Amino acid sequence: MVDFFKDEGWFVIGTDKRESFSNADIKITTDLNSVEDAIQTIEKALEEAGLTKIDALINNAAVQIKKKFKDFTYDDWLESVNVNIISAFMLVQKLHKYLKGGSVINIGSIHASQSKKDFILYATTKGAIKTLTQNLSLELAPDIMVNCIAPAAIDTPMLKAGLTKEEYNQLKKFHPVEMIGDPRELAKLILMLCKRNIFLTGAYIEYDGGISKLLHDPESTNLLT
Repeated sequence: MVDFFKDEGWFVIGTDKRESFSNADIKITTDLNSVEDAIQTIEKALEEAGLTKIDALINNAAVQIKKKFKDFTYDDWLESVNVNIISAFMLVQKLHKYLKGGSVINIGSIHASQSKKDFILYATTKGAIKTLTQNLSLELAPDIMVNCIAPAAIDTPMLKAGLTKEEYNQLKKFHPVEMIGDPRELAKLILMLCKRNIFLTGAYIEYDGGISKLLHDPESTNLLT
């Protein structure tokens, strides 16, 4: 994402728990689980850089805790809510003075509407991002456009690391388009939203290769294998 926007001529501020955005113009290493401290760190970095305008804020940070239902803890809930929901809201609230005339893009997930066992915290918080987007778009219009993209499987190193080649190929076939999402193509969609389509705010865009429209019954499963 950072490299794509840099290639498009954008000045990029990258935030992460780990310093994994080597090409960003400003690098902020902070843990969004500690929301107030993280927001203060980000605000301080912007002030020190002398920035007065931000064209787009992409809320892409997320934690995905996968466990059996009986094993989830209170701390798991706190971390998921802090990182996946509260930090997104607080960033918009604290930075909205920089964002006038700009855009906010929240990254949701297919898990908000189609999920599976062991993902209850992640799915719940991603569902909240959809509602947060809707209400932020009303609160901030017409000065700031707020939209949400909900991806399904995207071809990242993390995805490939968790799948065998056979599983990866099978996953492709489960999508009607018979492919996994390309991260660069997803970045192009995000860029389009950053450029402010003036008649698009509060939108929830399912970037999922059609898989959310596919009924998985015995007959369709046989067709896909």
